[in-house]
Amino acid sequence: MEVGQWVYTKYMGKHDCIGFVTSVYPDFRRCKIRVTQCENHPRMKWLEISFEDILPEKYDFTRLELDSLIDLALATYDKDWFEQLTALQEYI
Repeated sequence: MEVGQWVYTKYMGKHDCIGFVTSVYPDFRRCKIRVTQCENHPRMKWLEISFEDILPEKYDFTRLELDSLIDLALATYDKDWFEQLTALQEYI
């Protein structure tokens, strides 16, 4: 688990949430995520979850959302993130 990593989880075991890690607490095997999208809870901004609550990656970005994330990766000079995002283009 790393700061900046995008994660997918289920809030209360049933609501799909996507966000990125802002803090990692390895001693407790927990992390804090900045929620960018949450089904049925659009105002949710933060979650603190255990590492075990992170689900395998799920990408259901629209083409426009992915293009915006690529622009953000370029603007922040994040080469690794840019490469990860461009690799997703073939799936969308």
